[in-house]
Amino acid sequence: MAVRDGAVRRAAWSLAHAVGRVLGSPAARRTARLVGFFEGLSDAGVHRIALRISPRVADQNPELVKIPPTWSTTVLVRRQGVGLELDLRDNLQAILYYAGRYEPAVRRFLRAELQKGDVVLDVGANIGVHALTVAKRLEELGGGRVIAVEPAVDCVAKLGTAAARNGLPLEVVPAALGEWKQHASLRADSRYDAADAGVRSLYGDGAIVQEVPVIRLDDWAREHALTRLDVVKLDIEGGEIAALSGATRTLKRLQPRALLVEDKRSGSSARLHTILDELGYLPAGEVLDHNALFRPESLLTASIGRR
Repeated sequence: MAVRDGAVRRAAWSLAHAVGRVLGSPAARRTARLVGFFEGLSDAGVHRIALRISPRVADQNPELVKIPPTWSTTVLVRRQGVGLELDLRDNLQAILYYAGRYEPAVRRFLRAELQKGDVVLDVGANIGVHALTVAKRLEELGGGRVIAVEPAVDCVAKLGTAAARNGLPLEVVPAALGEWKQHASLRADSRYDAADAGVRSLYGDGAIVQEVPVIRLDDWAREHALTRLDVVKLDIEGGEIAALSGATRTLKRLQPRALLVEDKRSGSSARLHTILDELGYLPAGEVLDHNALFRPESLLTASIGRR
């Protein structure tokens, strides 16, 4: 069902466009940021802002005032407690700028889930929206370890810069995870700007962004003597099944208590659930911003037994 603006929202967002026509894009962007702050206070508002930005769904929501790509620029901001450099051509970064938050349900879950000493693996870390806030949370709790896996060279650079700017410990693995060790083409999505890092994948239909190394988590974990893994977030634009297939030994050996896996593709969802079931993981009944939560069957069984 199409999302539409009521009179108040339409007037508020139209004001940003009117300011832009008179004073230019910087003023329009600042006005839209103010409007977006209030709309982004609710999870539904964050979703509406995503719809305002995404070119893929623009035609599906004709009654929604859009945020045009002409307002895009690079900005230094503080969001979710960390300082970041955002490229507003990227949908993820634009949502974070205008709404002030990104994937709020995921962030709430991670804040509540984390414990002192946790080792967290963020696969598909992008510029570190979640990895950096997790590192900050673990620092508040008394320590832990965050491993960010990201193949795109521009995102890897931003991860390092942001970690240093915020004084946060972050281990960055500049590679993609897959079933086999190889090199592959990281591609853009033809429906988005080529600079939109959040939709790049090994399965995209757009231009080749760069050649990237693909590694198996099992190999990396063995080579780096990984002995603990508590929480895994896996969001790699359709590559989740391949990544899990290359991580079976590690997941069985270390049994992280929470796997948060993007599960929004109906054609591959059944296979994804089958692989996780074979690894001893079952759905926990929560879907957070298109990310399904899985926990070890033994942990879920014990939880039910305590009720």
